[in-house]
Amino acid sequence: MRIASIILLVSCCILHSRAVRASSLAALAPGKNEIRVDHDGHSRRLIITTPRTFSRQRTYPVLFCFHGAGGKADGTSSRWSSHADKREMVVVSAEAVQPHAKWNFMDNFHVVDHDDVGFVAKVVEDLIAQGIGESRSIYATGHSSGGLFCYRLGKETALFAALSPMSCGMAKGAHDPDENTRTVSIMQVIGDQDKSFKGTTNPKVTMYSATKRIDVWRAFHDCGSEPTVENHGKEIVLLTYANRAGIEVAYCKVKGQGHIIRRDLRDKADSVALDFLLKHKRNW
Repeated sequence: MRIASIILLVSCCILHSRAVRASSLAALAPGKNEIRVDHDGHSRRLIITTPRTFSRQRTYPVLFCFHGAGGKADGTSSRWSSHADKREMVVVSAEAVQPHAKWNFMDNFHVVDHDDVGFVAKVVEDLIAQGIGESRSIYATGHSSGGLFCYRLGKETALFAALSPMSCGMAKGAHDPDENTRTVSIMQVIGDQDKSFKGTTNPKVTMYSATKRIDVWRAFHDCGSEPTVENHGKEIVLLTYANRAGIEVAYCKVKGQGHIIRRDLRDKADSVALDFLLKHKRNW
């Protein structure tokens, strides 16, 4: 009887834990929320920031943010969370499986292939099901490893209206859009001194150059060959290619900057990226 009681108690605790985690999104409050989501055998960490005026009576645009290799959700949360109020949106800072802390931007590259795509898809679906996320206004950005992951999400999922990979490459073959890829606007942000700016090659993967990435997605979306050009100060230039349906492929180059962009220029580029992302809606 005692063993049976212990088993019953443990079972109840497990069920309670699952119930708490399943209802975490339903319990989001204004401001910063830290929750866990169980997926594929791992407890995944999220820091979700909502506007101070957050209400369950309306839906919001949602921005997913992915850190670079070795990072945690805290860094991207600090970088992007202030925009929750400024832009009236929900900011989701996601964390890769620790201690590996690298996003699975392509299978068979890292030591372990975590199901990061499935994890993100699950969170997106839950946010929409809970009436929090506006289904046509889901966006993502990421730095380095997180930027590479954005390209994978763009190719393989039908979740996002627009993406902004930053300070990263794009994997030849793994990230090229194909017949199964849905339309998605993309803006890359990169310093012209970044290690991936001119592309790289190693035995595992070839990374396209910054201009080649744009050419690949521009051709896929049948965008015009002549971009609109905007200068944001002396160091930031934005080239935007558009098709007749309003899908855009944009190239935001930060002059004189490497893999880590100077803080003031990074903040300005982030604002440019958000302007780009938020003007797009998923049109299917």
